[in-house]
Amino acid sequence: MLRLIVDDEGQLWPDLLQKLPGRGVYLCMQAECLNGMSDRRLQPLKAKFKVDFPQWEKVKERLVSILHKQLLQMFTRLRVKTEIGRDAVMHRLWNNAPVLLLIATDAGDAVVRQIEDAVEKREQAGHKSRTLSVESKQWLGEMLGRDSVAVAALGTSGMMATNVRKLNQYCGWYGQLKVIG
Repeated sequence: MLRLIVDDEGQLWPDLLQKLPGRGVYLCMQAECLNGMSDRRLQPLKAKFKVDFPQWEKVKERLVSILHKQLLQMFTRLRVKTEIGRDAVMHRLWNNAPVLLLIATDAGDAVVRQIEDAVEKREQAGHKSRTLSVESKQWLGEMLGRDSVAVAALGTSGMMATNVRKLNQYCGWYGQLKVIG
């Protein structure tokens, strides 16, 4: 769920960190909810707030922009602890600690197959790993300050757990918003 704040001019703003002042409503960010979202679905807000319509396209643009900035900021902070590239990721997978794998949708078949095989072997040994598909090699490269990155890995234990959980959530939301256009 994502909090939307209504400002004095009747505009809706996403409150990603849930720290903005003011009253608002919560928006379901699951794929089913977002696919059916429109200005018609936002009409009940008029009962509680002074809201100008049409709003959904603006809210969606603001949300994509804010998520992109937040993801860029998070990846910049986490870059030091991120394993980038096939060799580094494969080495990281043999460590027993939990890991989050970021795989670009346009990554090569051989790389994806090799990573998936390693993940399967890890899980058979009882070690956790989550896989998250991201938009493209170009996008992942931009987030990590490189030209193009097909695969990256982040440890998910200890102090990294909260950051990685939020990163996973925001990447999911960003992807869902990109899919609905």
